[in-house]
Amino acid sequence: MKVLHLADTHLGYSAYRKVTQDGINQREADIFQSFTKIIDYAIEQDVDLVVHAGDLFDSVRPNNRAIAIALNQMLRLSKNNIPMVIISGNHEQPKLQETGHIFSLFEHIPHIYPIFHERYETKEFMIDNENIMIHCLPQINTQDALQEQLISIERNEKMDYNVFLAHGSIQGIKEFSMNEFNEMMLPKQYLSEMFDYVALGHYHIQTKIDDYTYYAGSTDTFSFSESNTNHGFMELTLNNPKKNVEFKSINTRPFIDTPSIECYGKNIEEIMKEIIQTIKKIEPIGKIFRINLEHILSHQYRGLDFRMIRQLSQGCIHYDISAYIEEQDRKRMDSQGRIDSLTKEYTRFINGQELEEKELILKKGLEYLNDIGKKEDL
Repeated sequence: MKVLHLADTHLGYSAYRKVTQDGINQREADIFQSFTKIIDYAIEQDVDLVVHAGDLFDSVRPNNRAIAIALNQMLRLSKNNIPMVIISGNHEQPKLQETGHIFSLFEHIPHIYPIFHERYETKEFMIDNENIMIHCLPQINTQDALQEQLISIERNEKMDYNVFLAHGSIQGIKEFSMNEFNEMMLPKQYLSEMFDYVALGHYHIQTKIDDYTYYAGSTDTFSFSESNTNHGFMELTLNNPKKNVEFKSINTRPFIDTPSIECYGKNIEEIMKEIIQTIKKIEPIGKIFRINLEHILSHQYRGLDFRMIRQLSQGCIHYDISAYIEEQDRKRMDSQGRIDSLTKEYTRFINGQELEEKELILKKGLEYLNDIGKKEDL
């Protein structure tokens, strides 16, 4: 029996200014394409079952394009008699049940099983004379309600296979948290040998927790913290008493976080030379990338040739410049020390945002803070 496990498709996500010839945000189109590639594979390989571990959509109210893509791909699976079980994740789960859930659109599609009612549910399938039960735990918005549902979870010994499907962070393991206010915390004891396989979503980097438990990772890259990694899905082959788990990567748009350029002790010309070399090495056309500058002085940052950087980066989808601003003089008066603290905090905040004119906003803000510092010195 072959089961395909994917998660975190985030249909409807968009970023940056680039658009396709049809006027669609380029990143939004990229995300659609990644999802479609996986459905293509499922149909070509004639898999027995597809499970999606949450965050099909990027928001509670996705746009019409995202809904259309989801419907079309589910209909393709349905026409090929490939069942799909899909649970809600924190991104598409409304805070209030009265709001209504986008997954209700899929309830009447044959072979498509959306799970979104904030309770533990199971789905049973007979495939090639073998029984498999999918134990589904969709997004549950309160910890108390989650605890009530957890106590109901148990293995069904009548089944040939038991698979647990959930979306959330593993309790007590910080690195699997996405630091989102409504993320669900999963106690480790439920991710155990009770199941033949645990299919998780929420953490965007594909990860093996143990022989039974896997995060599929997201199907595309959504931030620089996920860059320089492969994205795709898990393919699970069950053949009692054996199983085989394999990660299948797909081609996605290059998303590059470059090695840091150390600026300490260098002049502006030397820093610019390294920036130019880095950009040329990237070959930026069609790519997303970030230049990282360490310990650059504020006046050096303001003096960078941003026009040249933009010219060299032509053809890219987007680029960022992340700069750690170093104090120019550590022996400053207290008033200037406060300005330095503001400078660092401001730089850290701007670097963490997705802004169209990030370098200009950072440059102007630093100039403003520097002017204040000069006035206080008078």
